[in-house]
Amino acid sequence: MISKIIAELIYYAENHLYLLDSDKIYLTNILLHFFGANEPYEGEINKRDIENMEVPDSIVSEIVEYCLAHGDDEKEAERKADFALGIVSPLPSLVNGAFEEFKANDPTTALQFLKALGTSNYYFQKTKVERNKEWVATFEDGPNIVLSINLSKPEKNNKDIAKLLTTVSTNYPKCALCLENLGYYGDDKHAARMTIRYVPLTLAGERWYLQYSPYGYFRNHCIAFKEDHVPMKVERKTFDRLLSFVEQFPAYFMGSNSDLPIVGGSILNHEHFQGGSPVLPLFASEDKEVVFTSEKGTKVAKVDYYTNTIRISGTDKEEIMDLGEKILSAWRAYDNEELGILHESEGQKHNTVTSYAIKRGEEYQLILVLRCNITSEKYPDGVFHAHPEYHAIKKEGIGLIECAGEFVLPARLERQMKEVAESVNLSKEEYLKKYPDMSLFEDMISAMKENPSLDAATYINRACREILGNVAVFKNDEKGMKAYDAFLKEALK
Repeated sequence: MISKIIAELIYYAENHLYLLDSDKIYLTNILLHFFGANEPYEGEINKRDIENMEVPDSIVSEIVEYCLAHGDDEKEAERKADFALGIVSPLPSLVNGAFEEFKANDPTTALQFLKALGTSNYYFQKTKVERNKEWVATFEDGPNIVLSINLSKPEKNNKDIAKLLTTVSTNYPKCALCLENLGYYGDDKHAARMTIRYVPLTLAGERWYLQYSPYGYFRNHCIAFKEDHVPMKVERKTFDRLLSFVEQFPAYFMGSNSDLPIVGGSILNHEHFQGGSPVLPLFASEDKEVVFTSEKGTKVAKVDYYTNTIRISGTDKEEIMDLGEKILSAWRAYDNEELGILHESEGQKHNTVTSYAIKRGEEYQLILVLRCNITSEKYPDGVFHAHPEYHAIKKEGIGLIECAGEFVLPARLERQMKEVAESVNLSKEEYLKKYPDMSLFEDMISAMKENPSLDAATYINRACREILGNVAVFKNDEKGMKAYDAFLKEALK
């Protein structure tokens, strides 16, 4: 009975979503009309269970089951559940006001408030995210990396793709990050966003907004996006914005994907950053060599890491940005044909950086990873990208998360790792007949057959470390390190 489910939802919102008693009748009537019910439920509901709920999963399931039973497909049923949770969530203006009050006393409390709200109203689907598999790969001869199999982000299936052919295309919202997503009902092309809540930020004198990621790739995974729908662009202003964020919220790091395909993120058409609270492996790596120290004590150091990473640290933000800009400008124009690096070819620019900001006490850190998206006949997906032998594990772009040492791997790998383990005991003909996609994993299966102590997880650990080596523009050999040193010397003179 939908009227009973509505009553349960209203009571849940009173206890977990700041719903005031004066708004109960109003919202009940909206929901009754939306779901086609004539009158509210007058019976008893299990108030104690609802009061003890940490997340609204059971109520969402009831709504979805009701909608499925009344003719909706699964996607529409989920959108209706999202609508219901969004309607009983506090208005954006109230969220903004509460966030600012918390921030005035303690910025970290403000962040915790926004994250908790997103968890309580089902925007951040905590139960699904907790199903993600995560482990740490340790190496005796190099820094650790973190690997996770993301099971919370839905993958499109053939039915979803077929629906897109008949869905009317609109230019609203322009992308998944635009402010206009706030309260958007959604369709087969565009995810529902009734439950999303943003808060405004000022970064380097500009209006930005902060939200949490619904998929939670790492602890407190948040996204800052610019108010205007403008393409990603890495420049001095990027560093200013990143440092501005960590100045306001020192408990979090903030990072920017690069601004070019292959070496950038999945959304290049809207300026945005990603951050959170974990100390990712790159951030924990020690300085390998300090290559420059200013009179003000600002240091530029090569980081002991798999990629070509430069850490600029000090207390003077302007000097940090000056040095970051010098390195970026030098790298934008850098060529080394012997190493396969060209800053431009056929009118396409290739050199850029992935950047991060961290604040530790009074010290700011700006971290730059040198990137190049050039392709070749041998490596059509990118010379400094995951090489073809690793595409079964990770073919997508190596963005700021992977560059910092956390690999977000596709959900299919959970199944495929088990199939690989089984295939080791079968002939090639047998395992390909049983699992056709094992053709992508023949190298892994062969390696495991040759070395019985090698398991699928260990193979994947090593492959992801090798991918970071693929990403490095200056390889870890005599020729590469000599060129790396020469580049930094020239850039910083």
